[in-house]
Amino acid sequence: MSAMEFADHQPNVVVKATSKLSSRGQIVIPIEIRKTLGLTEGDDLTFILNKDGEMKVEVLKKQRLSELLGILKTNKPFQPVDEVRKEVYRNMAEKELKDGEED
Repeated sequence: MSAMEFADHQPNVVVKATSKLSSRGQIVIPIEIRKTLGLTEGDDLTFILNKDGEMKVEVLKKQRLSELLGILKTNKPFQPVDEVRKEVYRNMAEKELKDGEED
């Protein structure tokens, strides 16, 4: 019986899977769980242990900057990346010149 089939027969259980703790304290998250949660390399997991000994795991997904583009509303027009880079490099160069003059 797969984890998904098992979960279909259990109340309040979406997916149940088993893993072993290694001698180094590591576990492998079973594929059924990784797929269900959409876990990928680099995602952070937070483990929370309650007084009853029950553990909860919260997933903190890593997001690419491109996925966040447009999430904040602004009245300013979008500035192309090349222009932003040029401005940053110009500011860095000006700072270097100022730092060199102080010596």
